[in-house]
Amino acid sequence: MRRLCSLFALVALACAGGQTGGTAANPAERQKIINVVPFDLGTCFPSKVDLGKTANEYTLQAAFTTAQPAIGECMVDGRNLTDPNAGIKGKLNVSLDANGSTVTGEGLPPAVQTCAESAIKAQLAGVSLPAGAKPFTLQAPVERDPSSIVRLGVNESSDAEGLIRLALPQMCDCFEAYQTQAPPLISGPVTLVRADYAQYADRLKLPDGGVGTNKTVTSAMQSSDPAGAKSASCVNQKVETLPLKTTSQLLTVPVQIRLVNAGSTQPYSASAEPALQFYQMDAVRARRQGEAVAALTRRQSVANRYDGLVQQYQTGMASKDQKKKKAADMLVPDLKSTCTTLLKADDEYTRAVESQANVEQQAVQLAQTLKATDPSWAEAEKASTGALTETQKQIEASKQLKASNEKACPKERH
Repeated sequence: MRRLCSLFALVALACAGGQTGGTAANPAERQKIINVVPFDLGTCFPSKVDLGKTANEYTLQAAFTTAQPAIGECMVDGRNLTDPNAGIKGKLNVSLDANGSTVTGEGLPPAVQTCAESAIKAQLAGVSLPAGAKPFTLQAPVERDPSSIVRLGVNESSDAEGLIRLALPQMCDCFEAYQTQAPPLISGPVTLVRADYAQYADRLKLPDGGVGTNKTVTSAMQSSDPAGAKSASCVNQKVETLPLKTTSQLLTVPVQIRLVNAGSTQPYSASAEPALQFYQMDAVRARRQGEAVAALTRRQSVANRYDGLVQQYQTGMASKDQKKKKAADMLVPDLKSTCTTLLKADDEYTRAVESQANVEQQAVQLAQTLKATDPSWAEAEKASTGALTETQKQIEASKQLKASNEKACPKERH
């Protein structure tokens, strides 16, 4: 799954490369922009899944998986890294004991570790260790390719793009309309005017006959979706308050704000850029995977409770003490009720994994369509197909487990 996610990121960013910006003083000068890093609205509207109140062997995995949008955002700002050009490759150690949860990192910058810790603990809020249980632990890899990290200091155009990208988490109110939808691409010119020049710009005539503006930042981005005009206007207003600077009299940067939404109930339009379609699918797939692991966590809690009742029943019935046998016999209604709840939990888990598989199937179909005209999509098709195959195995295993549980459930006596 990590390989699939990394592939989608590389595909998206490779297609985003080569953006250029120039200055009015020298229109022929072009500056490459490297900071076109997608932003997941899932960090604006996070999902806290139901992990139950009592932890089990799957709880930490579920918390880590569902916190992925937030953890990913923790690693975007290259200013937190010693060498942003090297990317990030480390580990998170998560534990849950009687005193609560603890998150530590290996090979991670302190700011990234602290941020990831907050994201995971938010998912574990209200979850406690079973009485007398040993602590649960999880070691999870955390990676970020340099191409998906905002790196400042390359050139003024790239820096402007990067600073706007880093400010997007503070613009969440602009995207309220897209809480459950695939967001649009917002792009267009952001014009920077040197501060000393801006003081007198309104006194100068422009080539088109107009007059200059005293504003040091002017944003005129538009939404690829007409329905997103309000969001684009909101973003423009916020961008114009950012401390973007240039050493040129005037610099126009062709900014792209690439948005995806892990919480979307729909894919991107087929007319959208292929890389964005894939990145959107990967964000949704990751969310569905988290929901599936959460469903497995809830299912395991019921299974543990049922196994405890079965053990208690068998111990009592094996006793020569008639009182203990009678007490065990009284457990039968609870056994039936809990087993029925377990079967429902089995179904919930199966549906959650099927939902994940649906997105993966869409990814396979998209890759196959694109490969027909561009062979470079073959790798994406292979990775998507592999992910789908593994998920289908999980679905089949879940169905078999339910069938086994149905046979094991206590039956009515006649």
